[in-house]
Amino acid sequence: MKAVCTVLGVARSSVHSQAMRISKWVDGRTARVRDPAADLMLIDAVRAEIVSLTTYAYRRAGALVNGTRSLISMLPVNHTRFYRVMKAYRLLLPKAPKRRVSSRPHDGKVAVSDPNTR
Repeated sequence: MKAVCTVLGVARSSVHSQAMRISKWVDGRTARVRDPAADLMLIDAVRAEIVSLTTYAYRRAGALVNGTRSLISMLPVNHTRFYRVMKAYRLLLPKAPKRRVSSRPHDGKVAVSDPNTR
């Protein structure tokens, strides 16, 4: 097995774990079921929280919604799900533009007229 794994460039541990899987094994990342109704409820909660904010980020909106959800004894929502849902419904703010690089070269010297003075 070592020679085959070396030629293929894969780790023996991953080949061993894949060989030991049961036939009914399904990758959990691809088997997720997304509930559009739950996403709509989440979007309504996000819109209710961000209506009073001038600017917001998905993490802040998520924290506000999770705070409200904890008050009514509901489970918190993962921040990754907030990002995915807010991106799908176009609630994310546009990214800040890149700052232009200064044209002044920085050579590590401080321009003062007299040394050792403030």
